[in-house]
Amino acid sequence: MMLSIRQSPDSDPNAGFAKDESNPFQSNTEWIQRWREVDSTFCSPGDVVLLGGQSLADFRVRVAQSPTRHDLTPSYWSLVGVVDAGGRILTAPLWPLQTPDRVPVTNGIRSLELAEFADENLWPNMGIIRFPGARQDPVECVKRLTRQRSIVDIPTLLVTWLGFAWGGAAAGNPLVGGVGLPSAVLVETAFGLAEVELTPGLATASSCPEAIYQAAKWWTDYYVKTAGPRRRTRGAAAVHPEGRYIIRKPEATYVDPLPDPLLEPKSDE
Repeated sequence: MMLSIRQSPDSDPNAGFAKDESNPFQSNTEWIQRWREVDSTFCSPGDVVLLGGQSLADFRVRVAQSPTRHDLTPSYWSLVGVVDAGGRILTAPLWPLQTPDRVPVTNGIRSLELAEFADENLWPNMGIIRFPGARQDPVECVKRLTRQRSIVDIPTLLVTWLGFAWGGAAAGNPLVGGVGLPSAVLVETAFGLAEVELTPGLATASSCPEAIYQAAKWWTDYYVKTAGPRRRTRGAAAVHPEGRYIIRKPEATYVDPLPDPLLEPKSDE
């Protein structure tokens, strides 16, 4: 199976979703705080968070999304979530792993502190996006999905992606097989319940962070037409995605996994 990606009809990228070129050495929490000083609503409940990590598993996820890019280069992103009212991120990560008995109870969905993603060395790429046109609260839609596995079965997706991340036997690229990344499927399904299409350029069920990023960057006119009128009045809500992103590591690289001292060979010294 080949991924089917539709080309955006827009010739220019979305000016409302801009790349930040300044001060890349801030932590991610400091970066968010700096933009909040410019816009107090930055990283508010319902905003989408994109993250690109440098663990070996993040590396594999980023490379797996290469078929969704026209140049076949790895994605900047490996995880996506939604900001809740407590400033936490609701997501369905491959890691940190939950205890097995919690996965079915929560449908694989977790609420994680933003501080867990503060380290700009471990999470060098970050983006915050506000998508327009939601008819329901995306956060409440995510919470509903913790109890409605019949709508989206996150644990089954997790098993497939963990097999790929760990190099399980015959575990090919899940996206090529039509299996979306759990965190992206969660976010896209929640926004679908809120009547917002997050990946208009993706013609298959292979939801992934890269497709969400491309939608925010390149599908401006689609959102203008579906979310509201072209002319904005003063104080009116945006009719296209808005936000900022920072790319500290455009190439997909990884840091070596930490060794387990109990398994390390003893020194002869």
